Amino acid sequence: MGSELIGTANLQPNTKEKPVFRLGELVEFRFHGNGSPIRIVQGIQLINDSWFYSIEWMSPSISEKGDEVFTSRDSIARVTDYDLERVRL
Repeated sequence: MGSELIGTANLQPNTKEKPVFRLGELVEFRFHGNGSPIRIVQGIQLINDSWFYSIEWMSPSISEKGDEVFTSRDSIARVTDYDLERVRL
């Protein structure tokens, strides 16, 4: 059974606060493991009234056996502003 989106012509005010970080901004990822904590914000999504930031949580790599390749698509994580800190240059 299909779904249909029906417009109501009722505009809702957008009172949601702006994202804490900007696209392309350098941030420090709190849960970086053994790698560098510095990341770049690669995407911003508003999901259920909360801002999520796409960052690369691991660099693209080849497994130790050489039989698997982890691409950048595999390494993108959505995190909240709690997981990130602003980088002071």
